[in-house]
Amino acid sequence: MSDDNLSRMGTAKVTLLVDEAGHQVIEKFPVSDVEFNFYQHAARHLVQVDISTPKLLIADPATRKLRLEYIPHQVEQDEVGRDEVLAILSRLHCYRPDPSWVYHNLTWSEAALEKSLILLALPDRAAKQLRYFHQASDALFSGQCLISGDSNAGNWGKRDNGDLVLFDWERFSTGSPAIDLAPLIKGMGFKQKFIEFAERYNCISQNYNPNDLAKEIAIAKAWIVTQVIVLLNERQKSDFQFYLKWYRENLPAWLDNTVKML
Repeated sequence: MSDDNLSRMGTAKVTLLVDEAGHQVIEKFPVSDVEFNFYQHAARHLVQVDISTPKLLIADPATRKLRLEYIPHQVEQDEVGRDEVLAILSRLHCYRPDPSWVYHNLTWSEAALEKSLILLALPDRAAKQLRYFHQASDALFSGQCLISGDSNAGNWGKRDNGDLVLFDWERFSTGSPAIDLAPLIKGMGFKQKFIEFAERYNCISQNYNPNDLAKEIAIAKAWIVTQVIVLLNERQKSDFQFYLKWYRENLPAWLDNTVKML
């Protein structure tokens, strides 16, 4: 039995434990309304179109606690860039949103942008370029596709039979597919990688203009910087200084090269 807290960015406590029958399970609490409702309602519809999520074992509305199937095998960053993952996400993005489901409100507010700029302390040129990305970000949030909102490699796992499973649905929302595609690209990525990814995704989905999607992936990468820095700071996560140093070293050159896509 382990009571290590497995959560990273989230506020809920995630615990791996052994249940009364001797099976390893995950307990997560207190979960958001979005994730609580996702597992009770949306998950069973998505599994019918081969979008695998952890099986719901217990949902306790009083404590906002979920008990979920434990997914035993990790997925590495290189694996989430493969066509199998793109196909799963394409099926999610093509599924018609149900207005009765509860969604996370994904935004890139000006307040969050300015807070991240204060923390990052970027050179003036780089700060101005990040603001350009912010000004172009409506394209991320105006779309009406279902998205996981947090598709990074740490939120994928494999069952013993090899099935890929996507978990951590607290940012379940609607928006551009780029929000789910951007985290699949290692690091900040670069223009040619965004174009290649958009073209591969379009071969599977055929619903989007690859040039527009590549641009939106770049915008999503810039938005994620703000999300990561602000959340790590607000939640006093131990990784904050690591990410702050990495972004300060790498972001100015990335912005200089990628702002031309806007």
